[in-house]
Formats: sequence, structure tokens, C-alpha cells
Amino acid sequence: MECVVAGFVAEKVLGELLKSVKEAMRKKKKLETTLKSIESTLNSIIPVVESINELNEKLDREDEDIGRLWKQIKEGQELVSKCSKGNCCGSCFKQSNCTEELRDFDHSLKSFYDFVQEVKEVREEVKVTHVGVKDIQVQVKEIHEEVKDMRKDLRSNIQTEKAASPMSNSNVPLWPFTPPEPPQITVGLDKPTKDLKNELFKDGMSTVVLTAPGGCGKTTLAKKLCHDEAIKEKFKDNIFFITVSKSPDLKVIIQQLFRHKGHSVHEFRTDEEAVNCLEQLLKQIGTKPILLVLDDVWSGSESLLERFKFQIPGYKILLTSRSSLGGFGSKYKLDTLNYEDSLSLFRQSAELRNSTSNNVEDDVLKKIVSFCKGFPLALSVVGRSLRQQRPEIWRNKVKQWSKAGAFFESNNDLFTCLKSSLDALDNKLKECYIDLGAFPEGQLISASAIIDMWEELYEMNGDGLNSISNLHELSSLNLIDLVDTRRDGSERENYNETFVTQHDLLRDLVNHVSGLAGSEQGRKNLVVDINGNEFRGWWKNQTISAHVLSISTDETFLSNWPNIQAPEVGVLVLNFRTKKYTLPKFIKSMDKLKTLILTNYGFFSAEISNFIVLGNLSNLKRIRLEQVLIPSLTINCVQLENLQKISLIGCNIGPASGDKAIRISDALPKLVEINIGYCNSLNELPVGLCDIVSLKKLRITYCPGLSILPREIGKMVNLQVLMLSSCRNLSDLPDTIGSLHKLSILDISDCISIKNLPEQIGELQSLKKLYMTGCSNCRLPNSVTTLHSLKSVICDEETEKSWKPFKRDLPNTLILIGEDLSLNQ
Repeated sequence: MECVVAGFVAEKVLGELLKSVKEAMRKKKKLETTLKSIESTLNSIIPVVESINELNEKLDREDEDIGRLWKQIKEGQELVSKCSKGNCCGSCFKQSNCTEELRDFDHSLKSFYDFVQEVKEVREEVKVTHVGVKDIQVQVKEIHEEVKDMRKDLRSNIQTEKAASPMSNSNVPLWPFTPPEPPQITVGLDKPTKDLKNELFKDGMSTVVLTAPGGCGKTTLAKKLCHDEAIKEKFKDNIFFITVSKSPDLKVIIQQLFRHKGHSVHEFRTDEEAVNCLEQLLKQIGTKPILLVLDDVWSGSESLLERFKFQIPGYKILLTSRSSLGGFGSKYKLDTLNYEDSLSLFRQSAELRNSTSNNVEDDVLKKIVSFCKGFPLALSVVGRSLRQQRPEIWRNKVKQWSKAGAFFESNNDLFTCLKSSLDALDNKLKECYIDLGAFPEGQLISASAIIDMWEELYEMNGDGLNSISNLHELSSLNLIDLVDTRRDGSERENYNETFVTQHDLLRDLVNHVSGLAGSEQGRKNLVVDINGNEFRGWWKNQTISAHVLSISTDETFLSNWPNIQAPEVGVLVLNFRTKKYTLPKFIKSMDKLKTLILTNYGFFSAEISNFIVLGNLSNLKRIRLEQVLIPSLTINCVQLENLQKISLIGCNIGPASGDKAIRISDALPKLVEINIGYCNSLNELPVGLCDIVSLKKLRITYCPGLSILPREIGKMVNLQVLMLSSCRNLSDLPDTIGSLHKLSILDISDCISIKNLPEQIGELQSLKKLYMTGCSNCRLPNSVTTLHSLKSVICDEETEKSWKPFKRDLPNTLILIGEDLSLNQ
């Protein structure tokens, strides 16, 4: 009867876990969605386990399978407790470090629920038919093994998803289609939220179209709705938020949705095949209600929208669009804000408690609010831009707007207000903002890519600090949103996990302002979108004087490039979706090219050809390749004598080869920085890289296949930054790391397979920062007491315990949970 007793122990622990989850929901609102899902799963499991225990007692039946449950649940309880107590939430740009662990645990619970349901059915069959217990045991064990395999596959899929590159249409890169958080300040949306909720809760109502002009707050309302308590209670984990935008790729959206739900993904031959698979997926999910939010739908996308319509009980679609999209369900028109709400939003955005406290006359304030016409976007942007301005500047703006009032009234044009906010920026920051138009509309923009562009375009100091400052300033002005996907809330030494989003109306403003510079050939920034293989006539045999050239092509492009001259281009941004892509020949004549950013927005890695055109570019300093096939890091290297930084993000990298046409250290003699992220196929770091003695920064993050570093890494004597975060299979650091005497920053966060730091770690006398979040199982050698330059260790609560015995010997070292920026500058 021991195992029967164990079953009741498991039942008790389940109840305790449920209490812990409810307590955590009360304390940690940002984890509420995941915790509610766990609560729902537990509420489903508990009665089933109770039934099994009753059946086992009546049958005098031992059940070691249920008995093994208690340990798993106990670990889950400890996880919930840790997340409840820890500082998980970070700043407004940080994502909880507990969220992914809780999601893993929730997936595991769901798998166990499926298992116990099967066990219950088998027990009931035993009770009714009195089949031999041993035969049933065999059945149960077979089921158990199947569930174990399924759980293993599920965890593998989850890990793959975490390691996958944050590609297109992903509102939260590591967890695509999760509803984004609404802005901290929202005004006048309570009634529209209630109205929309009532529409979605109506029986038989399947589609609701939320319509309004640009800048009215449609997306903000949709986000707020997704985080409404009643909506979350009804739809739970089945709320999917998809940004459609002007040029959506149906197959990519569906592929990402499959990955989001933990399913394997294959290539769809046609849109029809993709839609059929989507219908099967939704029907599989459809035992519970589903809410699909399609945000920023453009007129002309009606045929695409039809593909998302399925006859599934409880399946609801919410569309946001500037147009009414006739024939797609009920319509809800979002109005602009009334004057009182407009004034409230403006005061909050400008941080005005009252007008007299800022020496701003009431009539001036009222005129500013009136000119914004009740558009939340204009009110927030103008309010933010005037936050730091002197009172006389406010008065001058009102005079300017008064003169432009007739134009504003007749055209209902927000650009008058928004452009005046842009004009308030200093010239360099304004130019930087305009540069964002080089990236595709509706996509997350990597902050690292933006930094690579700005650092060379404006000849900044090269360390990225000025560019990072510009990003945060633009964010503070509400001109962009920063999305940070770091799980631990820490401020690291790279921005690979930080992304930029931009309101489509503000992007229109960028294009508008950029177009004022003159003809297409005469612009400082030239942005070209090519559909199919149709080039406009002015492209052919033309000389382009732009400094920034961006070319976006779709999935039907055949790389048939025209012959152009672009001698002034310093930054070239190539965005594409095809599986094979040929670099244009005209690149080889871009003598002033400093930065090349090549991004594949398709789902699978793309094969790139014609790299040879880069060989003669003496000014090329930075190359960023995203989601492309790299045969090897050592084979057939193009000689790039002045290249300083190379970034490979989400690339499929082949194995190192000894049959190389040129040594990588000879091909890249001035390389200072290597940045490799989300490359699942990277299994080893080529020994040849270690010969690049000029290297100062080596970042390898989210590469789950990397298991070992070469001993030759000790030859990188000028290395200052070594980041290896989230390389979960990396087993150790070589003892030659002690030769890196200039190393000041080491990051091994979430390298969960590292069990010991080498004794030679104590030889890193220049080490100032050590990141060790998620490394509680890593043993520290006594030599860490000799790290006299170490200023901070950034870790979690469990890892902090490992450092306690050494605190006395390291009086000047701060052991920080997350990263306290005020202490760690």
C-alpha cells in the first residue's frame, strides 16, 4: 500500500502548489497569465488524481507512476516560490526571468494531465471488467513511456524555440504571438474595452473589426483588451496577437504559429497547404476558446483574412484596420479622445501636474491640446517632446501651429503636429530617426543592427554608447518602443535581445520627411521596395547619390539586379524572403560602403551567393548576416582587410573545415568583434578563429549545440569581452582562459552544463564583471578570491549562495541579483 499512500501525498502537494500559485499571482502581476494557466491545469489534475486514488484503494492497487509525481510537483512549488519572492519583473523594458521556466513547468503539467486521464480510464476499465491487474500495469507503463517521450519532444521543441532567431512578425521575439503589454499610460479606453469585450462574448459572433484612422489607439486598445481579466480567463493561453502590416507572408505567419505552440515546423509548398495545416492546429487547440488578433490590417488584404476564417466553436477574430474591411463581421469604430481625456493624456505625457508649475499659460496648453485633435499618438509624442522644453518654446510652437491651422483642418493631417515634434530634435538625432526607414515596415528591428548603422554612418566612437543613448532618447520621446527579451532583467554588454518597434504612422512620417530632401536619386536615404522582379525605370543605368540604400524584395524575387552606380552609399540594407539570394554585382563599386546588413525575413535559412563582390571594399567595417546559410566559418573566406565586426544571427553554420582556401586570421586581420547568436547548428568554434589576435569582443549567445571551446582560445590575448550566455550544452571553460589577462567581462549566464569553473579563473586580474544567472550548479574554485578587480557578480538568488563563502575575501565585489544599474555603472 506504500505507493497508494504516495498517491495521497502527491494529491496533498498538488493542493499546496495550487495555494502557492494563487499567492504568486497576487504578488507578481507580470507573471499572472502564465500562473493562471498553471492554476487551470492544476484544477484539472487534482480531481483526476483524487479519482485514481479512490480507484486504487478499492482495487488494493499499487501505483508507482502516481507516486513519482510528488517530486516533480515539489520542484514546481519551489520554482513558483522563487519567482514569487525574486525580483523578476525588472524595468519596463525587461521580461521576467521566471516566465520561461514557469511555461516549461506548465507544459509539463499539461502532459501529465493527459497521462493521468489515460490512467484514470484504465483504472475504471479495471473496476468494470476485472481485467488482470498485471495486464493493466503493462498498458499504463506503455502509456507512461509514450507520455515521457512526448514530454521529452515537447521540451526539445521549447528549447529549440528559445534558441531560435527572433524573426519577422514576432511581437515578443522568443515567444511569438504573445500579446504585448499595453503602454503604461492609457486614457479613455475603458468603455471601448468593455464594448469590444461584449462583442467578443456574444454567441455566434466570430469576427469583430476595430476601425479608426491612424494614431487613434487601435493597437493600444487591442493590447489592453488581451490583458483584460475576463478575456484572459475565457481564452487563457489561446490568445494570439499577430501584426499583419502591409506585406504579410501567410506561410511564415503560420509556420511561426506552429513553432509558438511547440510543434515541429515543415516547409509549406503552397498557401493552401499552410491554411489546411492551420485549420487542423486550431481544431486541435479548439477544445478551449481561441482569440486571434490580427493587428494593422491594410485595405486589400481581404483575401488573406478569408484564410483565417474557420468554423470552430469558440474561435473569435479581432481585426484592427484603418479601413472598414466590408464583409468581415461586426464593426466597432474607435473615436478620437474628447477634450477632457486629451488634456489628461497630454498632462501625463508631458509630466504636467498643473500649468503654473511649469510656467505654461493655460491658453497655450489648451491650444496645444486642441491642435492634436484628440489623437492619442499626437498627444503623447508632442507631450513627450515638449517635456524638457522652455516655456517660450511652447509659445513659439503654438504660433507656428496657428499659422498652419488651416492646412491641418482641411487635410486632417497629423504630420503637422508630429513633424513639429521631430523638428524639435537636434539635427543628428533627427537624422538617426529618419534612418529607421531603412528597415521593413511591420517588423521588429534589431537594436544591434541600428547601432551598426549609426556607428559608421556618423563616425561615432565605435563602442555603441552614443547610439544606445540615441535609442533611449527616441524611446523617451515616444517615437519608438524598445522591446527587451532578456529573461533575467539584466543590462548586458550587447543589444542582441533588444528590438525596436515603430508606429506605422510615425514610419510614414519618416518617409515623408525623407522625401522632402528631393528626387529619389538625390535623397540622403533611399528606400526601395521591389515586388516580383519589376524595377522602376529610373533604376536602370542610374547613379544614386544616397548615403543609406535599403532594398527590400519579396518571396518571388529572382536576384536579377539592374546595373546601377551608388558611389556614396555608406550603409547598405538588404531585406529579402527567398531561400536563395544573390548579392548584386553593383556592390563591388560601392567604394564608401562601411556597413552591410543582410536580413532574411523568411522562416528557413537562405543560401547566399556572390560574396566575392565584397572582396575589394576597403572601407567595409561591419557585416551583419541574419538567417542565412554559412557553409563554414573557415572555408572560402573573402579577404576583408579592414573588417572590424561580423555578426551572424540565426544563421545555419556548417562544421569547421580543414580544407580552407585562406586562413580566417589572414582574411580578417583587423577583426575586433565577433557576434554569433541563435545559431542552433554551431557545434564547435573553429580553432582558426583563435588566431585572430586583434579580437577584443567575442559573443556567442543562444547556441545550444556548442558543447566545448577550443583550448587555443587562450591565444586571444587582447580579448576584453567574452559572452557565452544561454549556450546550454557548453560543458566547461578551458583552463587556458587564464591567459586572457585583458578580459574585463565574462558572461556564462544560463550555461547550465558548466559544473566547475577552472582554477585558472583566478588569473583574470582585469575581470570586472561576471554574469552567472542560472549557474547555481557551478562550483567555484578557491582562486576566485584573487579576483581583486572584480566589481560585480550578476546572478540569481541560488547562485548567490555559492559566493557567500568568498565575500570576506572580496570586500569590493558586489553580488547583485539581476543588475542594479545605479550601483554597477
